Amino acid sequence: MSGIEYRDDGISLSTPVIMELIEAVHEKGASFRFQARGHNMTPAIRDGDVITVSPFKDFMLQRGDVLAFRHPEQPQMLVHRVLYVKEKKYFIKGDNCPEADGWIPVENVLGMITKVERAGKARFWPNRSNPSFIFDLYLILYPFWPPLRRLLAKAWHRLRNLVSSGK
Repeated sequence: MSGIEYRDDGISLSTPVIMELIEAVHEKGASFRFQARGHNMTPAIRDGDVITVSPFKDFMLQRGDVLAFRHPEQPQMLVHRVLYVKEKKYFIKGDNCPEADGWIPVENVLGMITKVERAGKARFWPNRSNPSFIFDLYLILYPFWPPLRRLLAKAWHRLRNLVSSGK
């Protein structure tokens, strides 16, 4: 079968095959898990994290949700965050991307990311089926996290250099 590569460490699937599998699994009402590749969603989703894509039939997609979708102009699947919602279109951008993907129609959405696992452990991920104050706070503060993280990392490196040079 085209798009499938058998390797010693497992099976590698092409993007079209993964998209077909996601759709087939979602037709059965189940979620689909796979290993993310790339750095477009760092730090929320890192290269090698295992992500779960769930059907979004029970949810109204909203700002802050992370979606798997077919890019309308390129033959690829992306996993990026919703910044704005307008009728049945979503303005989407990767957390670590300089450019937005633009407005994506609902027909191109494959599913919503509902779980992220790193090194075998589940990471904090907002629970849309049971929203809370923490979830709302997360959506408000998340855009500030990457620049704050960079600032804290610089301060940590300077402090470490000061301590090591003082010995």
